Amino acid sequence: MENDGNLLPPPLGMYVRSVMTSSDKVDVDEYLFIINSCHELPKFASLLTSDLDLFIKIIRDELGMNRFRRILGISDDVDTIFFYPIMMRFTEIMTHESGYDFASHVLSVCNIHHKKLFCSITFRHALLLARDDKGCIILKKVITIADDFYKDEFLDLITDKVYKLSMDDLGISLIEHVLKLDFTRKTTENDMRLHVLMAEFDDNLSTSSYDHLHKLVEKLTSDPDLFVKFVKTRRGTLMFHIILGKSEETDTVVWAAIKQRFTDTTTDSQGGYILLRTMYVFKKRGNLKVYDKILGQIGLHALYLTKDIYMGNTVIQHVLNLFNYECTTLIAIGLHYHYIELSFLKHGSQVVEKLLGGDNKTVLFSLLFIVIEILKCDKDTLVRLAKDEYGNGVLRKTLEIAKLHRNDLFGDLVEKLKPFLHRLRGSSLGNNIAAIIDPAIETVKNQIVSEGNA
Repeated sequence: MENDGNLLPPPLGMYVRSVMTSSDKVDVDEYLFIINSCHELPKFASLLTSDLDLFIKIIRDELGMNRFRRILGISDDVDTIFFYPIMMRFTEIMTHESGYDFASHVLSVCNIHHKKLFCSITFRHALLLARDDKGCIILKKVITIADDFYKDEFLDLITDKVYKLSMDDLGISLIEHVLKLDFTRKTTENDMRLHVLMAEFDDNLSTSSYDHLHKLVEKLTSDPDLFVKFVKTRRGTLMFHIILGKSEETDTVVWAAIKQRFTDTTTDSQGGYILLRTMYVFKKRGNLKVYDKILGQIGLHALYLTKDIYMGNTVIQHVLNLFNYECTTLIAIGLHYHYIELSFLKHGSQVVEKLLGGDNKTVLFSLLFIVIEILKCDKDTLVRLAKDEYGNGVLRKTLEIAKLHRNDLFGDLVEKLKPFLHRLRGSSLGNNIAAIIDPAIETVKNQIVSEGNA
Protein backbone atom coordinates (compact mmCIF):
# COMPACT_ATOMS: atom_id res chain seq x y z
CA MET A 1 0.00 0.00 0.00
CA GLU A 2 1.23 3.49 -0.83
CA ASN A 3 2.53 5.34 2.18
CA ASP A 4 0.49 8.45 2.97
CA GLY A 5 3.14 10.03 5.17
CA ASN A 6 6.89 10.61 4.97
CA LEU A 7 9.15 7.62 5.30
CA LEU A 8 11.37 7.89 8.35
CA PRO A 9 15.10 7.53 7.75
CA PRO A 10 16.11 3.95 8.70
CA PRO A 11 17.86 4.93 11.97
CA LEU A 12 14.82 6.87 13.18
CA GLY A 13 12.46 4.14 12.01
CA MET A 14 14.44 1.52 13.94
CA TYR A 15 14.47 3.78 17.00
CA VAL A 16 10.67 4.28 16.95
CA ARG A 17 10.02 0.59 16.35
CA SER A 18 12.35 -0.43 19.20
CA VAL A 19 10.83 2.00 21.67
CA MET A 20 7.31 0.76 20.85
CA THR A 21 7.82 -2.99 20.36
CA SER A 22 11.06 -4.09 22.06
CA SER A 23 11.22 -5.75 25.49
CA ASP A 24 14.90 -4.85 25.99
CA LYS A 25 15.45 -2.87 29.16
CA VAL A 26 17.08 0.03 27.37
CA ASP A 27 14.03 0.40 25.06
CA VAL A 28 11.57 0.00 27.93
CA ASP A 29 13.41 2.69 29.89
CA GLU A 30 13.37 4.98 26.86
CA TYR A 31 9.64 4.42 26.42
CA LEU A 32 8.94 5.21 30.09
CA PHE A 33 11.11 8.32 29.90
CA ILE A 34 9.22 9.57 26.84
CA ILE A 35 5.69 9.04 28.17
CA ASN A 36 6.59 10.79 31.41
CA SER A 37 8.06 13.80 29.66
CA CYS A 38 5.59 16.44 28.54
CA HIS A 39 8.33 17.82 26.29
CA GLU A 40 9.46 14.57 24.62
CA LEU A 41 6.10 12.87 24.17
CA PRO A 42 4.69 15.25 21.50
CA LYS A 43 7.94 15.02 19.52
CA PHE A 44 7.89 11.22 19.71
CA ALA A 45 4.20 11.14 18.72
CA SER A 46 5.04 13.20 15.64
CA LEU A 47 7.83 10.76 14.78
CA LEU A 48 5.54 7.78 15.30
CA THR A 49 2.86 9.17 12.98
CA SER A 50 5.18 10.53 10.27
CA ASP A 51 5.54 7.10 8.65
CA LEU A 52 2.05 5.61 8.34
CA ASP A 53 3.20 2.17 7.20
CA LEU A 54 5.43 1.91 10.26
CA PHE A 55 2.60 3.17 12.47
CA ILE A 56 0.30 0.42 11.17
CA LYS A 57 2.95 -2.24 11.78
CA ILE A 58 3.52 -1.02 15.35
CA ILE A 59 -0.16 -1.00 16.38
CA ARG A 60 -0.57 -4.48 14.89
CA ASP A 61 2.17 -5.72 17.20
CA GLU A 62 0.73 -6.80 20.55
CA LEU A 63 3.33 -4.94 22.60
CA GLY A 64 3.17 -2.00 20.22
CA MET A 65 -0.61 -1.76 20.62
CA ASN A 66 -0.34 -1.95 24.41
CA ARG A 67 2.22 0.86 24.50
CA PHE A 68 0.21 2.96 22.06
CA ARG A 69 -2.91 2.55 24.18
CA ARG A 70 -0.94 3.70 27.20
CA ILE A 71 0.10 6.87 25.37
CA LEU A 72 -3.37 7.65 24.03
CA GLY A 73 -5.27 9.81 26.48
CA ILE A 74 -2.23 11.30 28.24
CA SER A 75 -2.82 14.70 26.64
CA ASP A 76 -5.28 16.19 24.18
CA ASP A 77 -2.47 17.60 22.05
CA VAL A 78 -0.86 14.19 21.62
CA ASP A 79 -4.25 12.60 20.87
CA THR A 80 -4.74 15.19 18.12
CA ILE A 81 -1.42 14.13 16.57
CA PHE A 82 -2.54 10.49 16.62
CA PHE A 83 -5.81 11.24 14.88
CA TYR A 84 -3.97 11.97 11.63
CA PRO A 85 -2.95 8.33 10.95
CA ILE A 86 -6.29 7.13 12.33
CA MET A 87 -8.12 9.27 9.76
CA MET A 88 -5.76 8.36 6.91
CA ARG A 89 -5.90 4.59 7.46
CA PHE A 90 -9.22 4.28 9.25
CA THR A 91 -10.76 1.23 7.58
CA GLU A 92 -7.42 -0.58 7.52
CA ILE A 93 -7.04 -0.09 11.27
CA MET A 94 -10.65 -0.83 12.20
CA THR A 95 -11.02 -4.01 10.15
CA HIS A 96 -7.88 -5.56 11.68
CA GLU A 97 -8.32 -8.11 14.48
CA SER A 98 -7.11 -5.51 17.01
CA GLY A 99 -9.46 -2.84 15.63
CA TYR A 100 -12.21 -3.30 18.20
CA ASP A 101 -9.84 -2.94 21.16
CA PHE A 102 -8.31 0.08 19.46
CA ALA A 103 -11.68 1.74 18.89
CA SER A 104 -12.90 0.93 22.39
CA HIS A 105 -9.81 2.53 23.92
CA VAL A 106 -10.14 5.66 21.78
CA LEU A 107 -13.76 6.07 22.84
CA SER A 108 -12.98 5.49 26.52
CA VAL A 109 -9.95 7.77 27.03
CA CYS A 110 -10.28 10.61 24.51
CA ASN A 111 -12.07 13.90 25.16
CA ILE A 112 -15.52 14.70 23.83
CA HIS A 113 -14.10 16.56 20.81
CA HIS A 114 -12.04 13.56 19.72
CA LYS A 115 -14.95 11.19 20.35
CA LYS A 116 -17.12 13.29 18.04
CA LEU A 117 -14.33 13.32 15.47
CA PHE A 118 -14.12 9.53 15.74
CA CYS A 119 -17.89 9.29 15.20
CA SER A 120 -17.59 11.57 12.18
CA ILE A 121 -14.82 9.44 10.64
CA THR A 122 -16.82 6.28 11.35
CA PHE A 123 -19.87 7.81 9.64
CA ARG A 124 -17.86 8.54 6.49
CA HIS A 125 -16.63 4.93 6.37
CA ALA A 126 -19.81 3.30 7.69
CA LEU A 127 -20.75 1.37 4.56
CA LEU A 128 -17.24 -0.10 4.22
CA LEU A 129 -17.22 -1.11 7.88
CA ALA A 130 -20.69 -2.65 7.53
CA ARG A 131 -19.30 -5.21 5.04
CA ASP A 132 -16.57 -6.44 7.39
CA ASP A 133 -17.09 -8.71 10.42
CA LYS A 134 -14.83 -6.71 12.72
CA GLY A 135 -15.69 -3.36 11.20
CA CYS A 136 -19.42 -3.96 11.67
CA ILE A 137 -18.93 -4.60 15.40
CA ILE A 138 -17.09 -1.29 15.75
CA LEU A 139 -19.78 0.49 13.73
CA LYS A 140 -22.48 -0.81 16.08
CA LYS A 141 -20.51 0.34 19.12
CA VAL A 142 -19.98 3.83 17.69
CA ILE A 143 -23.66 4.19 16.78
CA THR A 144 -24.62 3.12 20.30
CA ILE A 145 -22.39 5.67 22.08
CA ALA A 146 -22.89 8.50 19.57
CA ASP A 147 -24.82 11.59 20.62
CA ASP A 148 -28.32 12.16 19.23
CA PHE A 149 -27.04 14.25 16.32
CA TYR A 150 -24.85 11.45 15.02
CA LYS A 151 -27.41 8.76 15.87
CA ASP A 152 -29.83 10.62 13.61
CA GLU A 153 -27.21 10.83 10.85
CA PHE A 154 -26.45 7.11 11.14
CA LEU A 155 -30.18 6.30 11.12
CA ASP A 156 -30.64 8.33 7.93
CA LEU A 157 -27.67 6.63 6.27
CA ILE A 158 -28.73 3.10 7.19
CA THR A 159 -32.32 3.78 6.12
CA ASP A 160 -31.09 5.18 2.81
CA LYS A 161 -28.87 2.12 2.18
CA VAL A 162 -31.14 -0.45 3.83
CA TYR A 163 -31.90 -2.36 0.62
CA LYS A 164 -28.23 -3.13 -0.05
CA LEU A 165 -27.52 -3.78 3.63
CA SER A 166 -30.37 -6.31 3.80
CA MET A 167 -28.63 -8.50 1.20
CA ASP A 168 -26.32 -10.19 3.71
CA ASP A 169 -26.28 -11.31 7.34
CA LEU A 170 -23.90 -8.56 8.47
CA GLY A 171 -26.19 -5.89 7.08
CA ILE A 172 -29.23 -7.53 8.66
CA SER A 173 -27.46 -7.61 12.03
CA LEU A 174 -26.69 -3.88 11.71
CA ILE A 175 -30.32 -3.08 10.89
CA GLU A 176 -31.48 -5.16 13.88
CA HIS A 177 -29.01 -3.35 16.14
CA VAL A 178 -30.23 0.08 15.06
CA LEU A 179 -33.87 -0.96 15.55
CA LYS A 180 -33.15 -1.88 19.18
CA LEU A 181 -31.79 1.56 20.06
CA ASP A 182 -34.03 3.72 22.24
CA PHE A 183 -33.25 6.62 19.91
CA THR A 184 -34.77 4.77 16.95
CA ARG A 185 -37.83 3.74 18.92
CA LYS A 186 -38.46 7.33 20.00
CA THR A 187 -38.63 8.55 16.39
CA THR A 188 -42.30 7.46 16.11
CA GLU A 189 -43.52 8.84 19.46
CA ASN A 190 -45.52 11.62 17.77
CA ASP A 191 -47.96 9.09 16.31
CA MET A 192 -49.11 6.96 19.23
CA ARG A 193 -51.10 4.45 17.16
CA LEU A 194 -48.08 3.82 14.96
CA HIS A 195 -45.73 3.82 17.94
CA VAL A 196 -47.73 1.17 19.83
CA LEU A 197 -47.97 -1.05 16.76
CA MET A 198 -44.23 -0.78 16.16
CA ALA A 199 -43.61 -1.78 19.77
CA GLU A 200 -45.57 -4.98 19.07
CA PHE A 201 -43.35 -5.65 16.05
CA ASP A 202 -40.25 -5.02 18.20
CA ASP A 203 -41.43 -7.59 20.73
CA ASN A 204 -42.16 -10.13 18.01
CA LEU A 205 -38.83 -9.68 16.20
CA SER A 206 -37.02 -10.43 19.44
CA THR A 207 -38.93 -13.75 19.85
CA SER A 208 -38.97 -14.86 16.18
CA SER A 209 -42.59 -16.11 16.34
CA TYR A 210 -43.55 -16.37 12.66
CA ASP A 211 -47.24 -17.03 13.36
CA HIS A 212 -47.56 -13.95 15.54
CA LEU A 213 -45.56 -11.92 13.02
CA HIS A 214 -47.93 -12.99 10.25
CA LYS A 215 -50.93 -11.85 12.30
CA LEU A 216 -49.26 -8.51 13.05
CA VAL A 217 -48.54 -7.90 9.37
CA GLU A 218 -52.15 -8.79 8.51
CA LYS A 219 -53.34 -6.37 11.20
CA LEU A 220 -51.15 -3.59 9.80
CA THR A 221 -52.01 -4.16 6.13
CA SER A 222 -55.75 -4.35 6.80
CA ASP A 223 -55.61 -0.55 6.99
CA PRO A 224 -53.96 0.64 3.70
CA ASP A 225 -53.43 4.19 5.01
CA LEU A 226 -51.72 2.92 8.16
CA PHE A 227 -49.56 0.59 6.09
CA VAL A 228 -48.35 3.43 3.86
CA LYS A 229 -47.70 5.62 6.89
CA PHE A 230 -45.78 2.76 8.53
CA VAL A 231 -43.46 2.12 5.58
CA LYS A 232 -42.77 5.83 5.11
CA THR A 233 -41.06 6.04 8.49
CA ARG A 234 -37.40 5.19 8.94
CA ARG A 235 -38.25 2.75 11.71
CA GLY A 236 -40.94 1.08 9.61
CA THR A 237 -38.78 0.59 6.53
CA LEU A 238 -35.99 -0.93 8.62
CA MET A 239 -38.50 -3.32 10.20
CA PHE A 240 -39.86 -4.46 6.86
CA HIS A 241 -36.40 -5.22 5.54
CA ILE A 242 -36.02 -7.56 8.52
CA ILE A 243 -39.53 -9.03 8.21
CA LEU A 244 -39.41 -9.73 4.48
CA GLY A 245 -37.88 -13.11 3.77
CA LYS A 246 -38.89 -14.73 7.07
CA SER A 247 -41.94 -16.54 5.63
CA GLU A 248 -43.59 -16.71 2.22
CA GLU A 249 -47.06 -16.27 3.72
CA THR A 250 -46.07 -12.97 5.34
CA ASP A 251 -44.25 -11.79 2.21
CA THR A 252 -47.40 -12.48 0.18
CA VAL A 253 -49.45 -10.31 2.55
CA VAL A 254 -46.91 -7.49 2.21
CA TRP A 255 -46.97 -7.71 -1.59
CA ALA A 256 -50.77 -7.53 -1.61
CA ALA A 257 -50.61 -4.37 0.52
CA ILE A 258 -48.01 -2.78 -1.75
CA LYS A 259 -50.08 -3.60 -4.84
CA GLN A 260 -53.15 -2.01 -3.30
CA ARG A 261 -51.31 1.31 -2.86
CA PHE A 262 -48.70 0.73 -5.53
CA THR A 263 -47.76 4.23 -6.69
CA ASP A 264 -47.96 5.72 -3.19
CA THR A 265 -45.58 3.07 -1.90
CA THR A 266 -43.24 2.83 -4.88
CA THR A 267 -42.61 6.56 -5.25
CA ASP A 268 -41.74 6.96 -1.57
CA SER A 269 -38.03 6.93 -0.71
CA GLN A 270 -38.57 4.18 1.86
CA GLY A 271 -41.50 2.37 0.24
CA GLY A 272 -39.70 1.92 -3.07
CA TYR A 273 -36.92 -0.03 -1.42
CA ILE A 274 -39.47 -2.20 0.39
CA LEU A 275 -40.92 -3.05 -3.04
CA LEU A 276 -37.43 -4.00 -4.30
CA ARG A 277 -36.81 -6.06 -1.17
CA THR A 278 -40.14 -7.86 -1.69
CA MET A 279 -39.21 -8.62 -5.28
CA TYR A 280 -35.78 -9.85 -4.18
CA VAL A 281 -37.05 -12.29 -1.53
CA PHE A 282 -39.57 -13.88 -3.91
CA LYS A 283 -36.89 -14.41 -6.55
CA LYS A 284 -34.43 -15.76 -3.98
CA ARG A 285 -37.07 -18.21 -2.77
CA GLY A 286 -37.69 -19.33 -6.35
CA ASN A 287 -41.26 -18.03 -6.55
CA LEU A 288 -40.91 -16.56 -10.04
CA LYS A 289 -44.67 -16.31 -10.46
CA VAL A 290 -44.95 -13.52 -7.87
CA TYR A 291 -41.59 -12.07 -8.94
CA ASP A 292 -42.88 -11.69 -12.51
CA LYS A 293 -46.12 -10.17 -11.25
CA ILE A 294 -44.16 -7.49 -9.39
CA LEU A 295 -42.10 -6.74 -12.50
CA GLY A 296 -45.32 -6.59 -14.51
CA GLN A 297 -46.86 -4.11 -12.10
CA ILE A 298 -43.77 -1.91 -12.37
CA GLY A 299 -43.95 -2.10 -16.17
CA LEU A 300 -47.63 -1.13 -16.21
CA HIS A 301 -46.83 2.04 -14.22
CA ALA A 302 -43.69 2.83 -16.23
CA LEU A 303 -44.53 6.39 -17.25
CA TYR A 304 -45.69 7.50 -13.81
CA LEU A 305 -42.65 5.97 -12.13
CA THR A 306 -40.19 7.30 -14.71
CA LYS A 307 -41.44 10.85 -14.21
CA ASP A 308 -41.01 10.56 -10.44
CA ILE A 309 -37.42 11.80 -10.24
CA TYR A 310 -36.78 10.29 -6.84
CA MET A 311 -37.77 6.74 -6.00
CA GLY A 312 -40.03 5.85 -8.92
CA ASN A 313 -37.30 6.51 -11.46
CA THR A 314 -34.82 4.56 -9.33
CA VAL A 315 -37.15 1.54 -9.37
CA ILE A 316 -37.49 1.72 -13.17
CA GLN A 317 -33.72 1.92 -13.68
CA HIS A 318 -33.22 -0.95 -11.23
CA VAL A 319 -35.54 -3.31 -13.11
CA LEU A 320 -34.09 -2.30 -16.48
CA ASN A 321 -30.72 -3.46 -15.16
CA LEU A 322 -32.30 -6.91 -14.65
CA PHE A 323 -32.77 -7.27 -18.45
CA ASN A 324 -36.13 -8.98 -18.03
CA TYR A 325 -37.68 -9.09 -21.51
CA GLU A 326 -41.36 -8.90 -20.49
CA CYS A 327 -40.83 -6.05 -18.01
CA THR A 328 -38.57 -4.09 -20.36
CA THR A 329 -41.13 -4.48 -23.15
CA LEU A 330 -43.91 -3.17 -20.90
CA ILE A 331 -41.74 -0.17 -19.96
CA ALA A 332 -40.92 0.53 -23.60
CA ILE A 333 -44.62 0.43 -24.50
CA GLY A 334 -45.58 2.51 -21.47
CA LEU A 335 -43.20 5.30 -22.47
CA HIS A 336 -44.37 5.42 -26.10
CA TYR A 337 -45.32 8.98 -27.20
CA HIS A 338 -43.23 10.37 -24.32
CA TYR A 339 -39.66 9.55 -25.37
CA ILE A 340 -38.86 13.05 -26.66
CA GLU A 341 -40.35 14.67 -23.56
CA LEU A 342 -38.35 12.36 -21.29
CA SER A 343 -35.14 12.88 -23.26
CA PHE A 344 -34.96 16.52 -22.15
CA LEU A 345 -34.95 15.44 -18.49
CA LYS A 346 -31.92 14.10 -16.62
CA HIS A 347 -33.61 11.08 -15.05
CA GLY A 348 -35.91 10.53 -18.00
CA SER A 349 -33.02 10.46 -20.49
CA GLN A 350 -31.24 7.91 -18.30
CA VAL A 351 -34.23 5.56 -18.62
CA VAL A 352 -34.44 6.07 -22.40
CA GLU A 353 -30.72 5.35 -22.80
CA LYS A 354 -31.03 2.21 -20.64
CA LEU A 355 -33.79 0.98 -22.94
CA LEU A 356 -31.26 1.22 -25.76
CA GLY A 357 -28.65 -0.71 -23.79
CA GLY A 358 -30.30 -4.08 -23.20
CA ASP A 359 -30.12 -7.30 -25.18
CA ASN A 360 -30.86 -7.35 -28.91
CA LYS A 361 -34.56 -8.24 -28.60
CA THR A 362 -35.45 -5.44 -26.19
CA VAL A 363 -33.13 -2.93 -27.87
CA LEU A 364 -34.80 -3.35 -31.26
CA PHE A 365 -38.25 -3.02 -29.74
CA SER A 366 -37.33 0.18 -27.87
CA LEU A 367 -35.34 1.53 -30.83
CA LEU A 368 -38.36 1.36 -33.11
CA PHE A 369 -40.51 3.42 -30.73
CA ILE A 370 -37.81 6.05 -30.19
CA VAL A 371 -37.00 6.42 -33.89
CA ILE A 372 -40.68 6.86 -34.73
CA GLU A 373 -40.93 9.75 -32.28
CA ILE A 374 -37.74 11.38 -33.54
CA LEU A 375 -38.97 11.18 -37.14
CA LYS A 376 -42.22 12.89 -36.12
CA CYS A 377 -40.36 15.80 -34.45
CA ASP A 378 -40.64 19.28 -35.90
CA LYS A 379 -37.34 20.90 -36.88
CA ASP A 380 -37.08 23.23 -33.87
CA THR A 381 -37.67 20.41 -31.37
CA LEU A 382 -35.16 18.23 -33.17
CA VAL A 383 -32.44 20.89 -33.14
CA ARG A 384 -33.20 21.63 -29.50
CA LEU A 385 -32.94 17.90 -28.71
CA ALA A 386 -29.56 17.67 -30.44
CA LYS A 387 -28.20 20.65 -28.50
CA ASP A 388 -29.68 19.68 -25.13
CA GLU A 389 -27.25 18.23 -22.56
CA TYR A 390 -29.52 15.22 -21.93
CA GLY A 391 -31.34 14.99 -25.26
CA ASN A 392 -28.04 14.92 -27.13
CA GLY A 393 -27.05 11.72 -25.34
CA VAL A 394 -30.33 10.05 -26.30
CA LEU A 395 -30.11 11.15 -29.93
CA ARG A 396 -26.47 10.11 -30.22
CA LYS A 397 -27.14 6.69 -28.71
CA THR A 398 -30.19 6.19 -30.92
CA LEU A 399 -28.07 6.90 -34.01
CA GLU A 400 -25.31 4.55 -32.82
CA ILE A 401 -27.70 1.69 -32.02
CA ALA A 402 -29.65 2.14 -35.25
CA LYS A 403 -26.40 2.11 -37.26
CA LEU A 404 -25.36 -1.07 -35.47
CA HIS A 405 -28.66 -2.99 -35.74
CA ARG A 406 -30.98 -1.38 -38.31
CA ASN A 407 -29.46 0.37 -41.33
CA ASP A 408 -32.92 1.29 -42.61
CA LEU A 409 -33.77 3.17 -39.42
CA PHE A 410 -30.34 4.76 -39.37
CA GLY A 411 -30.88 5.97 -42.95
CA ASP A 412 -34.24 7.47 -41.98
CA LEU A 413 -32.62 9.32 -39.08
CA VAL A 414 -29.84 10.65 -41.31
CA GLU A 415 -32.39 11.95 -43.85
CA LYS A 416 -34.38 13.59 -41.06
CA LEU A 417 -31.35 15.34 -39.55
CA LYS A 418 -29.48 16.23 -42.76
CA PRO A 419 -31.39 19.49 -43.47
CA PHE A 420 -30.53 20.83 -40.00
CA LEU A 421 -26.82 19.98 -39.86
CA HIS A 422 -25.82 23.62 -40.43
CA ARG A 423 -27.70 24.55 -37.25
CA LEU A 424 -25.90 21.85 -35.26
CA ARG A 425 -22.35 22.66 -36.27
CA GLY A 426 -20.41 25.03 -34.06
CA SER A 427 -21.60 23.64 -30.71
CA SER A 428 -19.84 20.74 -29.02
CA LEU A 429 -23.09 18.83 -28.58
CA GLY A 430 -24.27 19.49 -32.13
CA ASN A 431 -20.89 18.48 -33.50
CA ASN A 432 -21.33 15.05 -31.82
CA ILE A 433 -24.39 14.42 -33.96
CA ALA A 434 -22.80 15.80 -37.11
CA ALA A 435 -19.79 13.52 -36.59
CA ILE A 436 -22.08 10.47 -36.84
CA ILE A 437 -24.14 11.74 -39.78
CA ASP A 438 -21.41 13.22 -41.99
CA PRO A 439 -19.71 9.88 -42.84
CA ALA A 440 -23.10 8.40 -43.76
CA ILE A 441 -23.86 11.31 -46.10
CA GLU A 442 -20.41 11.03 -47.64
CA THR A 443 -20.92 7.30 -48.20
CA VAL A 444 -24.18 7.97 -50.06
CA LYS A 445 -22.50 10.64 -52.21
CA ASN A 446 -19.68 8.26 -53.12
CA GLN A 447 -22.19 5.57 -54.07
CA ILE A 448 -24.04 8.00 -56.34
CA VAL A 449 -20.81 9.09 -58.01
CA SER A 450 -19.73 5.49 -58.43
CA GLU A 451 -23.05 4.51 -59.99
CA GLY A 452 -22.87 7.54 -62.32
CA ASN A 453 -19.39 6.63 -63.51
CA ALA A 454 -20.53 3.07 -64.15
